[in-house]
Amino acid sequence: MQELTTVRRGLTDPFLPVPALALLAVAAGALDAAVLCWASVGALAGYALSGSV
Repeated sequence: MQELTTVRRGLTDPFLPVPALALLAVAAGALDAAVLCWASVGALAGYALSGSV
């Protein structure tokens, strides 16, 4: 049971998803992939508004 709690805490910690989505947004912007760039920016906004951060 302790392992599940540790894994869940690691997945919900904003340390991993926020930088990953930010890098995706920058990479998509550099590749002129406008839809992917805006999708990742929208994911960052949704993540921030959900109270996860």
